[in-house]
Amino acid sequence: MGPSITNKECDLIKSMTLYVVRHGETYFNQFDQFQGWSDTPLTPTGIQQIQNLAIQLKALPITAVYASDMTRARQTASILSHHTDWQTGNVRFKSDLREHFYGSFEGQKMAPVWERIANDHGCQTYDDLVMQFNVDQAQDWLSQADPSHLAETSQAFWARMTTGLANIVNERPDQSAALLVSHSSVIRAIVARYAPEQLDPITPDNGRVTQLKLSRGATGGVAVEVVNYNQSAVTA
Repeated sequence: MGPSITNKECDLIKSMTLYVVRHGETYFNQFDQFQGWSDTPLTPTGIQQIQNLAIQLKALPITAVYASDMTRARQTASILSHHTDWQTGNVRFKSDLREHFYGSFEGQKMAPVWERIANDHGCQTYDDLVMQFNVDQAQDWLSQADPSHLAETSQAFWARMTTGLANIVNERPDQSAALLVSHSSVIRAIVARYAPEQLDPITPDNGRVTQLKLSRGATGGVAVEVVNYNQSAVTA
Protein backbone atom coordinates (compact mmCIF):
# COMPACT_ATOMS: atom_id res chain seq x y z
CA MET A 1 0.00 0.00 0.00
CA GLY A 2 1.42 3.41 -1.00
CA PRO A 3 1.94 6.48 1.17
CA SER A 4 -1.19 8.23 2.33
CA ILE A 5 -2.36 11.59 1.00
CA THR A 6 -4.05 13.88 3.46
CA ASN A 7 -5.18 17.48 3.58
CA LYS A 8 -4.20 17.74 7.26
CA GLU A 9 -1.00 19.29 8.56
CA CYS A 10 1.89 17.00 9.42
CA ASP A 11 5.49 17.41 10.55
CA LEU A 12 6.72 18.74 7.22
CA ILE A 13 10.16 17.77 5.97
CA LYS A 14 9.72 18.51 2.25
CA SER A 15 7.36 20.59 0.13
CA MET A 16 7.08 21.39 -3.56
CA THR A 17 4.86 23.13 -6.11
CA LEU A 18 3.10 21.02 -8.72
CA TYR A 19 1.52 22.77 -11.71
CA VAL A 20 -1.14 20.43 -13.12
CA VAL A 21 -2.13 21.04 -16.75
CA ARG A 22 -5.14 19.49 -18.42
CA HIS A 23 -4.09 18.20 -21.85
CA GLY A 24 -5.20 20.02 -24.98
CA GLU A 25 -8.54 19.33 -26.62
CA THR A 26 -8.86 15.87 -28.20
CA TYR A 27 -11.37 14.49 -30.69
CA PHE A 28 -13.24 12.61 -27.94
CA ASN A 29 -13.43 15.91 -26.03
CA GLN A 30 -14.86 17.55 -29.15
CA PHE A 31 -17.40 14.75 -29.57
CA ASP A 32 -18.28 14.73 -25.82
CA GLN A 33 -17.30 11.06 -25.38
CA PHE A 34 -15.81 9.23 -22.42
CA GLN A 35 -12.06 8.94 -22.94
CA GLY A 36 -10.53 7.40 -19.82
CA TRP A 37 -7.95 4.79 -20.81
CA SER A 38 -8.92 5.09 -24.48
CA ASP A 39 -7.19 7.72 -26.59
CA THR A 40 -7.63 10.18 -29.40
CA PRO A 41 -5.02 12.71 -30.50
CA LEU A 42 -5.15 16.45 -29.91
CA THR A 43 -7.24 18.43 -32.37
CA PRO A 44 -5.68 21.43 -34.15
CA THR A 45 -7.43 23.56 -31.53
CA GLY A 46 -5.88 21.44 -28.79
CA ILE A 47 -2.40 21.86 -30.22
CA GLN A 48 -2.89 25.62 -30.39
CA GLN A 49 -4.17 25.69 -26.80
CA ILE A 50 -0.96 24.10 -25.54
CA GLN A 51 1.30 26.23 -27.71
CA ASN A 52 -0.39 29.33 -26.28
CA LEU A 53 -0.11 27.94 -22.74
CA ALA A 54 3.62 27.31 -23.18
CA ILE A 55 4.15 31.02 -23.77
CA GLN A 56 2.36 31.79 -20.51
CA LEU A 57 4.36 29.22 -18.53
CA LYS A 58 7.87 29.78 -19.92
CA ALA A 59 9.00 31.79 -16.90
CA LEU A 60 8.05 29.14 -14.34
CA PRO A 61 11.04 27.49 -12.59
CA ILE A 62 10.06 23.98 -13.70
CA THR A 63 12.73 21.36 -12.98
CA ALA A 64 10.79 18.22 -13.99
CA VAL A 65 7.85 17.36 -16.24
CA TYR A 66 5.56 14.43 -15.45
CA ALA A 67 2.64 13.14 -17.49
CA SER A 68 0.08 10.41 -17.59
CA ASP A 69 1.17 7.73 -20.06
CA MET A 70 -1.87 8.33 -22.30
CA THR A 71 -1.09 9.63 -25.81
CA ARG A 72 -2.96 12.91 -25.30
CA ALA A 73 -0.88 13.66 -22.21
CA ARG A 74 2.34 12.64 -23.96
CA GLN A 75 1.54 14.91 -26.90
CA THR A 76 0.75 17.83 -24.60
CA ALA A 77 3.95 17.34 -22.60
CA SER A 78 5.99 17.20 -25.79
CA ILE A 79 4.56 20.50 -27.06
CA LEU A 80 5.11 22.22 -23.71
CA SER A 81 8.69 20.99 -23.48
CA HIS A 82 9.43 22.07 -27.05
CA HIS A 83 8.11 25.60 -26.59
CA THR A 84 9.69 26.38 -23.21
CA ASP A 85 13.22 26.82 -21.93
CA TRP A 86 12.87 24.30 -19.10
CA GLN A 87 15.97 22.16 -18.64
CA THR A 88 14.13 19.12 -17.33
CA GLY A 89 15.53 16.20 -19.29
CA ASN A 90 13.06 13.55 -20.40
CA VAL A 91 9.38 13.69 -19.50
CA ARG A 92 8.52 11.11 -16.83
CA PHE A 93 5.42 9.14 -17.90
CA LYS A 94 3.45 7.48 -15.09
CA SER A 95 0.59 5.00 -15.50
CA ASP A 96 -0.51 5.72 -11.91
CA LEU A 97 -1.50 9.21 -13.06
CA ARG A 98 -3.99 8.14 -15.75
CA GLU A 99 -7.58 9.33 -15.94
CA HIS A 100 -10.33 7.18 -14.41
CA PHE A 101 -11.16 4.00 -16.36
CA TYR A 102 -14.78 3.97 -17.58
CA GLY A 103 -15.08 0.33 -18.63
CA SER A 104 -17.70 -0.31 -21.33
CA PHE A 105 -18.68 3.37 -21.27
CA GLU A 106 -15.37 4.33 -22.92
CA GLY A 107 -16.07 5.98 -26.28
CA GLN A 108 -19.78 6.49 -25.50
CA LYS A 109 -21.45 9.90 -25.37
CA MET A 110 -21.12 11.20 -21.82
CA ALA A 111 -24.32 13.21 -21.40
CA PRO A 112 -26.84 10.34 -21.92
CA VAL A 113 -24.90 7.99 -19.62
CA TRP A 114 -24.61 10.55 -16.85
CA GLU A 115 -28.25 11.57 -17.30
CA ARG A 116 -29.41 8.00 -16.68
CA ILE A 117 -27.22 7.69 -13.58
CA ALA A 118 -28.22 11.14 -12.32
CA ASN A 119 -31.92 10.38 -12.77
CA ASP A 120 -31.52 7.23 -10.68
CA HIS A 121 -30.43 9.45 -7.82
CA GLY A 122 -32.88 12.33 -8.15
CA CYS A 123 -30.68 14.57 -10.32
CA GLN A 124 -30.70 15.72 -13.95
CA THR A 125 -27.06 15.95 -15.04
CA TYR A 126 -23.52 15.06 -13.97
CA ASP A 127 -23.00 18.56 -12.58
CA ASP A 128 -26.20 18.23 -10.52
CA LEU A 129 -24.98 14.86 -9.23
CA VAL A 130 -21.63 16.30 -8.13
CA MET A 131 -23.21 19.36 -6.50
CA GLN A 132 -25.70 17.28 -4.51
CA PHE A 133 -23.34 14.40 -3.68
CA ASN A 134 -19.64 14.45 -4.70
CA VAL A 135 -17.20 13.46 -7.43
CA ASP A 136 -16.17 10.14 -5.86
CA GLN A 137 -19.79 9.09 -5.30
CA ALA A 138 -20.64 9.85 -8.92
CA GLN A 139 -17.72 7.69 -10.08
CA ASP A 140 -18.84 4.82 -7.84
CA TRP A 141 -22.37 4.97 -9.25
CA LEU A 142 -20.95 4.92 -12.78
CA SER A 143 -18.84 1.90 -11.82
CA GLN A 144 -21.95 0.13 -10.50
CA ALA A 145 -23.87 0.94 -13.70
CA ASP A 146 -21.18 -0.43 -16.03
CA PRO A 147 -22.46 -3.69 -17.60
CA SER A 148 -18.88 -4.96 -17.98
CA HIS A 149 -18.11 -4.39 -14.26
CA LEU A 150 -14.74 -2.97 -15.32
CA ALA A 151 -15.23 0.77 -14.68
CA GLU A 152 -12.92 1.96 -11.93
CA THR A 153 -14.23 2.71 -8.46
CA SER A 154 -13.14 5.84 -6.63
CA GLN A 155 -11.25 3.67 -4.14
CA ALA A 156 -9.24 2.02 -6.92
CA PHE A 157 -8.56 5.40 -8.52
CA TRP A 158 -7.31 6.95 -5.28
CA ALA A 159 -5.13 3.94 -4.47
CA ARG A 160 -3.02 4.54 -7.57
CA MET A 161 -3.27 8.34 -7.67
CA THR A 162 -2.15 8.62 -4.04
CA THR A 163 0.92 6.57 -4.86
CA GLY A 164 1.62 8.59 -8.00
CA LEU A 165 1.51 11.95 -6.24
CA ALA A 166 3.57 10.71 -3.30
CA ASN A 167 6.22 9.38 -5.68
CA ILE A 168 6.53 12.79 -7.32
CA VAL A 169 7.17 14.41 -3.93
CA ASN A 170 9.71 11.74 -3.02
CA GLU A 171 11.60 12.18 -6.31
CA ARG A 172 11.86 15.98 -6.25
CA PRO A 173 14.10 18.24 -4.11
CA ASP A 174 12.63 20.35 -1.34
CA GLN A 175 11.08 23.65 -2.54
CA SER A 176 11.26 22.60 -6.19
CA ALA A 177 8.61 23.08 -8.88
CA ALA A 178 7.40 20.42 -11.32
CA LEU A 179 4.68 20.20 -13.95
CA LEU A 180 2.20 17.36 -14.44
CA VAL A 181 0.14 16.88 -17.62
CA SER A 182 -3.11 15.33 -16.49
CA HIS A 183 -6.82 14.85 -17.23
CA SER A 184 -10.09 16.55 -16.37
CA SER A 185 -11.39 13.79 -14.09
CA VAL A 186 -8.10 13.63 -12.18
CA ILE A 187 -7.97 17.39 -11.61
CA ARG A 188 -11.66 17.49 -10.70
CA ALA A 189 -11.26 14.66 -8.18
CA ILE A 190 -8.24 16.31 -6.51
CA VAL A 191 -9.91 19.72 -6.22
CA ALA A 192 -13.19 18.17 -5.05
CA ARG A 193 -11.37 16.30 -2.28
CA TYR A 194 -9.01 19.01 -1.06
CA ALA A 195 -10.72 22.32 -1.95
CA PRO A 196 -14.34 21.67 -2.99
CA GLU A 197 -15.20 25.35 -2.65
CA GLN A 198 -12.90 26.05 -5.62
CA LEU A 199 -14.54 23.55 -7.97
CA ASP A 200 -16.08 26.08 -10.37
CA PRO A 201 -16.43 25.07 -13.14
CA ILE A 202 -16.91 21.44 -12.20
CA THR A 203 -14.93 20.31 -15.24
CA PRO A 204 -11.61 22.11 -15.85
CA ASP A 205 -10.92 23.46 -19.31
CA ASN A 206 -8.40 22.00 -21.75
CA GLY A 207 -5.02 23.69 -21.51
CA ARG A 208 -5.67 25.27 -18.11
CA VAL A 209 -3.47 25.05 -15.01
CA THR A 210 -4.23 24.03 -11.43
CA GLN A 211 -1.50 24.79 -8.90
CA LEU A 212 -0.92 22.45 -5.97
CA LYS A 213 1.41 22.52 -3.01
CA LEU A 214 2.49 19.02 -1.96
CA SER A 215 4.19 18.51 1.40
CA ARG A 216 5.63 15.32 2.86
CA GLY A 217 5.85 14.71 6.56
CA ALA A 218 8.24 12.63 8.65
CA THR A 219 5.71 9.79 8.76
CA GLY A 220 5.50 9.60 4.95
CA GLY A 221 2.06 11.21 4.61
CA VAL A 222 1.60 13.90 1.97
CA ALA A 223 -0.51 17.03 2.46
CA VAL A 224 -2.23 18.54 -0.59
CA GLU A 225 -3.12 22.23 -0.84
CA VAL A 226 -4.97 23.60 -3.88
CA VAL A 227 -3.42 27.03 -4.48
CA ASN A 228 -5.55 27.87 -7.52
CA TYR A 229 -7.72 26.06 -10.04
CA ASN A 230 -8.31 26.19 -13.79
CA GLN A 231 -6.12 29.20 -14.56
CA SER A 232 -4.98 30.33 -18.02
CA ALA A 233 -1.63 31.37 -16.55
CA VAL A 234 0.05 31.23 -13.16
CA THR A 235 3.03 32.89 -11.50
CA ALA A 236 5.87 31.28 -9.59
